[in-house]
Amino acid sequence: MGFVTGSPTPRLRTLLSSAAAIVFATSLLVATPAQATASPAAPTSATAVSDVAAATQPVKSLVTDSFRAGNIISDSVFYDDSTMSAASIDSFFRSKVSSCRSGYVCLKDYRQNTPNRAGDKYCNGYQGAGNESAATIIYKVAQSCGINPQVFIVMLQKEQGLVTHTWPSDWRYTMALGQGCPDTAPCDPAFAGFFYQIYGAGRQMKIYTEGRYFTYYAPGKTWNILYNPNAACGRGPVYVENAATSALYYYTPYQPNAAALRAGYGEGDGCSAYGNRNFHNYFTDWFGSTQISKRPTVGTIMAPGGDKIYMLMAGVKYHVVSGEDLAPFSARFGGVTVVSTAYLNGLPEGQPITRYVHDPRTGTLYLLEPDGTKHRFVDPGQVARFGYAFPSYVNLNGPVADAFATGAEVGNYLRSGSDPEVYVFEGGTKRYIATVEAWQTMTGGAPTYVASMTPPAASALPNGRIAAPPRTMVRTTAENRVYLTLPQDRLAYIPSFGLASEFGATTFTTTPNGTLDAQQRVPGALSPVIQCGQTRYLAADGSLHRITGDDLGGMTPFVVNDAECSAFPIASGTVSAPFFVQPRGKGEVYTIAGGKLRYVRTPADLNSLNGNRPLKVLTWASETTSWFGIGAEYVPDGAFVNFQGRPEVYRFTQGSLHHVRSAATLTALGGGKTPPLRTLPSDRFASFTVGAPLLTENQDFVQFQGRPEVYRYTNGALRHVQSMETLVRLGGGRIPTILGLDAAFAKDYVVGAPLP
Repeated sequence: MGFVTGSPTPRLRTLLSSAAAIVFATSLLVATPAQATASPAAPTSATAVSDVAAATQPVKSLVTDSFRAGNIISDSVFYDDSTMSAASIDSFFRSKVSSCRSGYVCLKDYRQNTPNRAGDKYCNGYQGAGNESAATIIYKVAQSCGINPQVFIVMLQKEQGLVTHTWPSDWRYTMALGQGCPDTAPCDPAFAGFFYQIYGAGRQMKIYTEGRYFTYYAPGKTWNILYNPNAACGRGPVYVENAATSALYYYTPYQPNAAALRAGYGEGDGCSAYGNRNFHNYFTDWFGSTQISKRPTVGTIMAPGGDKIYMLMAGVKYHVVSGEDLAPFSARFGGVTVVSTAYLNGLPEGQPITRYVHDPRTGTLYLLEPDGTKHRFVDPGQVARFGYAFPSYVNLNGPVADAFATGAEVGNYLRSGSDPEVYVFEGGTKRYIATVEAWQTMTGGAPTYVASMTPPAASALPNGRIAAPPRTMVRTTAENRVYLTLPQDRLAYIPSFGLASEFGATTFTTTPNGTLDAQQRVPGALSPVIQCGQTRYLAADGSLHRITGDDLGGMTPFVVNDAECSAFPIASGTVSAPFFVQPRGKGEVYTIAGGKLRYVRTPADLNSLNGNRPLKVLTWASETTSWFGIGAEYVPDGAFVNFQGRPEVYRFTQGSLHHVRSAATLTALGGGKTPPLRTLPSDRFASFTVGAPLLTENQDFVQFQGRPEVYRYTNGALRHVQSMETLVRLGGGRIPTILGLDAAFAKDYVVGAPLP
């Protein structure tokens, strides 16, 4: 069945002459153990002389130097179905042929619809599919029949040269492996086609090795094996060591002679056969040794396409429970090795293995870490805390236990799985260590081992108080509210990051959900004014400034206890209303009044507001001023103002702007002359409250919205005009212009006697 005669490289299998066919058939019948047959025929004298002469010449290393006729390939390699995936087979094909000649389909691009095949004791069947690649077919058959996919690849090359061929004809796929295509007869039509060739060959290899129907070339015996279909070329005794080599001789029943082996890939002599030689050569060149199995003796293993990973130790497999349990074994023994399903199933199985293990030599219980270190459990309470049942450990043998470097003992510092957050176990709870400062305070800055818990075990521990210095800004990932840590484990809600900076808070951290649950929240929200016992302070520029007097500028104090106030820096000196603040890095100065910031435009206004005392201006962050809110600009009571781009003149009294209706009124209010005006930016107008306008004496008639009465402003009072005749008369013979006013302004005017 293998390619045996003619040129040493693969070509189309040709039919032998009838005489050769008879010789071949006879050779099958007489392939008996060597001790039961006559000595093989001696080669001709010419051949003998040629062989002797070649043997006396310097011989360069050839790929055939490692060829062993009795062990062409080991069973462990031949039946290792884990060596390649479908993708790696495809990649291998493409590495051998970059482009195909126009009009031909090379192996890398070959596809066909495949049928279903029922399983039997030789192969596990085949689930057909549409448009499957050659690589996929080979991989699936390899898994079904338990054959190394590299064996199929090498056979495709040595039979038809399909792996490297750039212009393969259709017949090469039809008889790709020569399955059902004996050297002495036409191919069996039942095996024609690429899929049938691959599946048929895989199944046939398993039949060969069963030893039920095929007993010649059976392993464990010496057989006289032909060098060539021509019996005149002779035979040689071969002790067949294993089933895989036996199968190759069933497939191609010839061994290479000395000339074929000396030729490497080249042509030997007229008695040379090349099929099994070329199998060895291609396999060795492409995939390495035909003798070394990739089956590990220790480390993590899995079957092709399997869903379980095992730790192999002392010939026993232990199911690795999770990815976290896998990490330490991978760190010490490398990645997971894919082994054949048959090999994996043949291993005895122990109990599942976790990171909780035991060294029986010393009686020590260890926790394995992902970095490949082992850490001694100090007491059974720790084992339970980490979520392990005490007897659930697996005993490590000496070499495996010694592969893990010994680290510090398991202590009170922990993390959940591979999460970066660190906790300290204290009082039956886990306390989240929120800042580097807190960590350094706890550990003294020394390197400290943090044990990784399984997430379920870590979640089972209740959260305790977070570990963070006072004045740390914290929030959890689940909420938007930010809090300021206070002594005695209370939290103050912070409405503004800028405001937090006025209290000297600079560190912000986000904590895992649930880690703030043990902290008590102080009612309300942090305010610029904080009250500690009976003392009040105004926060600015990272310090607290003591307040004298009861005027707080409209601010509500945030009440804490004296101990909590001790966490904040206290500035020397005192401040009292009115308070003046300046945004850090800017020139504007504001006074706090009515719970808003009011811009003070001139130094004279500052002195006036401050009562000519020594001026103390505190600084706030720009974020604080924006959050606090800016109200109307400060204007002295009685001042006259106008706004850029607006013609109206207003008088500011009692906290409101009052429109001055006429120049006569303005002059009268100015004591007989036009008073000085303050011109403000137009955008400041909206920040003021507008009150009732200042009416012009004996000129203005008004009516309030929703009321029928018309009034005339005279002698500083509104007098009701009771008749139309009076209104026309006062209007100089016509109805005068009547000013409509908001009804709310009615209370701002004095109402005098009516005008009948």
